[in-house]
Amino acid sequence: MPMRALSVVAVALGLVATAAATPPGGGLTLRAVRAASAIEIDGRLDELAWRAALPVGGFLQRDPDQGQPASEPTELRVLFDDHALYVGVRLQDGTPGAISRQLSRRDAVAEADSFALFLDPHHDHRTGVVLEVSAAGVQRDAALYDDNFEDVTWDAVWESAVTRDEQGWALEIRVPFSQLRFPSAFGHAWGLNARRVVHRKNESSWLALVPKNESGLVSRTAHLEGIAEIRPGRHLELLPYASARAEYVEPPVSGDPWNDGSRYAGGAGLDLEYGLGTGMTLVGALNPDFGQVEVDPAVVNLTAFETFFEEKRPFFTEGSQVFLRFGRSGASDYTTYFYPEPLLFYSRRIGRAPQGQATSAFVDSPASTTILGAAKLVGRTHGWNVGVLDALTGREYARIADGAARGELEVEPLTNYFVGRAQRDLGSRAAIGFLTTATIRDLRTPGLEAQLPERAFLGGVDGHVFLDGKRDWVVSGGLAGSTVSGSPAAVLRLQRAAQRYYQRPDAPHVSVDPLATSLSGWSGRLGLNKNSGNVTFNAGLWGISPGFEPNDLGFATQTDRGGAHAQVLFRKLTPDRFTRSRKLAIAKWWTFNFGGESQGDGVQLSSSAQLRNYWQVDLTLGKSWNTLDDKLTRGGPTTIRPGASVLGLGLSSDARRRFWTNLAFVAQDRELGSTSRQLLTTFNFRPFTALTLQAAPYWLHVKTVAQYLQTVLDSTATATYGRRYVFGGLEQREIAIPLRLNLALSPKLSLQLYTQALLSAGDYPKVKELAAPRTYDFPTYGVDVGTIAPDPALPFYVIDPDGGGAASAFRLPVPDFNFKSLRVNAVLRYEFRPGSAAYVVWTERRQDARNPGDPSFSRDLGDLFRVPADDVFLVKIAWWLGK
Repeated sequence: MPMRALSVVAVALGLVATAAATPPGGGLTLRAVRAASAIEIDGRLDELAWRAALPVGGFLQRDPDQGQPASEPTELRVLFDDHALYVGVRLQDGTPGAISRQLSRRDAVAEADSFALFLDPHHDHRTGVVLEVSAAGVQRDAALYDDNFEDVTWDAVWESAVTRDEQGWALEIRVPFSQLRFPSAFGHAWGLNARRVVHRKNESSWLALVPKNESGLVSRTAHLEGIAEIRPGRHLELLPYASARAEYVEPPVSGDPWNDGSRYAGGAGLDLEYGLGTGMTLVGALNPDFGQVEVDPAVVNLTAFETFFEEKRPFFTEGSQVFLRFGRSGASDYTTYFYPEPLLFYSRRIGRAPQGQATSAFVDSPASTTILGAAKLVGRTHGWNVGVLDALTGREYARIADGAARGELEVEPLTNYFVGRAQRDLGSRAAIGFLTTATIRDLRTPGLEAQLPERAFLGGVDGHVFLDGKRDWVVSGGLAGSTVSGSPAAVLRLQRAAQRYYQRPDAPHVSVDPLATSLSGWSGRLGLNKNSGNVTFNAGLWGISPGFEPNDLGFATQTDRGGAHAQVLFRKLTPDRFTRSRKLAIAKWWTFNFGGESQGDGVQLSSSAQLRNYWQVDLTLGKSWNTLDDKLTRGGPTTIRPGASVLGLGLSSDARRRFWTNLAFVAQDRELGSTSRQLLTTFNFRPFTALTLQAAPYWLHVKTVAQYLQTVLDSTATATYGRRYVFGGLEQREIAIPLRLNLALSPKLSLQLYTQALLSAGDYPKVKELAAPRTYDFPTYGVDVGTIAPDPALPFYVIDPDGGGAASAFRLPVPDFNFKSLRVNAVLRYEFRPGSAAYVVWTERRQDARNPGDPSFSRDLGDLFRVPADDVFLVKIAWWLGK
């Protein structure tokens, strides 16, 4: 890690911070009053204590007419006692029968009237929480970070209740101090803001207005005074769970000793949370279970890079905001163009599917790695926002059988994962942060030792500096370094991996070292952003060195890349005669490798407008020019990357209606023949307030001139360095039909159903080879060069590249495919007491690959429903113990 660079960044940020200005907090001041009597959370505001609290109103519109008084008056009052904060709100409405009261599951953004409370208990103008309640009584909460952003994965245990009458509706909220983090002091000044949404009017109004064309959310809160003689005291919350699982696999394979068609298992574990009373919280998990988490969608990936899936497991998502946005702090907008930004911490590495392989007649390998235990420490202490996570995953073994022989093979070693993050404001105009990760494996078998690094470490520093007192112009960025070590075979595998391809024969800036036992590299980005105004600016410069390797606990698809971009955004967010808002962005971008060769060069224009009827239209135009491509041959010589023209169109209807839709069409035409067409649609229907139906089908048609298939050693292929790089002309058709049903029977009881049918077929009518480096010339076998014939017994082609000359014939598996998948996930959730829930889950998977290269929608969809299914049923109960 370049320590000199870290020191320079830290000193520069510190110097700028010496001229810190006062944060732009709101000028409005509210006063909380200690409750003189007990308050029952029933939504009625009829206790005597509420009369002692001064009402505050004067809400201003953000939408549709920014700065105008709210069309419906709102008043709120704030009380507290030794244990909790209370907020009472009276939301008047001249048409109470028109109040939208859509039921939804907890944490969903409902199409309903709502009230949101924003709190900044640390009064640091950068972090806080938002607690939202709909007119139907459904709760939503999120953590606020970096002044502008929400982390919706944060969950707290708090109380609320609503009532409706002839004057509108009323709301009571009780927030236990145990759910908030704040410093110890006799008296407290907090930040507070509030937002009301009147759904039928598409109106949002704020207590302290947050303008649409300016940055800052937490820093614009009003000041809440009067809270005194409370303590952030220590507290302990326990969430034990028990589960039962049944799995049915069809059909059981004859002779497979590990699969008789059914499996049954039970489990138990514990999540715990301990508030340390200093603004820090310790969160732990023993044998965590994630059976209620929605399944990942099926994908067809024809690239050399792994597919990214979002984290959905509660232990890792809750409080994750402290680990996010490395190198992005301070900027309200983060725009990049063709930057394969590495994710330095990717929690799905913890508990991943075993990486080792076992081969035998019958193999039973676990689908995931067992997390023996995990702990997080997050919060704020002595001016630092801190997050530390450590997790230990166990050894995993695949059971194997061949005839009467039985055995086990280790497919994942005992592994410890660690990540630490710390951020600190340097006054109000600068901040600095640090991040480190470590992966340590106990490798005991030769197979895993040859595949995986034994040690992997990463460290980085990031931060931002505001260049003006308004915190409008900001420079932000980060620099990270990585080093991994292991056996020569494991490091050689990393050198030859798709992220870097050190074996490229015409890339003099990289080379393979078969004796190396370590690999090191760096990644960095520097950005300039104008945060507010009707004209904003964004520019960035970035680089990822060839040896950068974060993938043991991060996610990166490419290295050996650098780039830059600049964007100007013109926007007008106030209504005119035809539109309510409109935007136009113009950008220029470049990418290159560390050999100094251009890998991308283009421009893009993006525009959008919201019409007066709340429909939205979008238009995107893009153009790139021919450059070079050092990854197309997957370790072979560089080729030409054909330039492209891109057209994107979008249309969205008014989401307040019972039926609303989004349509998007993207067309790309590359020089030299490749094309793609994609249509994405979303149809939403709400037949009544408790039920929402969504269908999001998409259609894809791709014609690719050169899709990589195989590399063949051949000493006669002198033009391509002794190897033949085999490609196919691909025509791919894909249809996916994701469906969702959300049924909220009450604010505590909900049913979610998710299904995805995926039909993807690819036909390769031509098989080709690369003629020469730095070209896009692919002569076709059997037409331009050589011969090709099907193997009479097996699904292979027999290819003679020079038609009887000196070159040897080789075999190629027929690459045509027809992948069909159906995934179903249903979750019934009942919150039987605050923080405690019961789940009933059903998951089904079907998969089929018949008729490769021959798509037929009706036949393939029918085949998908006729193939055997794997079904899993789960019952889980989690009981919250705390106060």
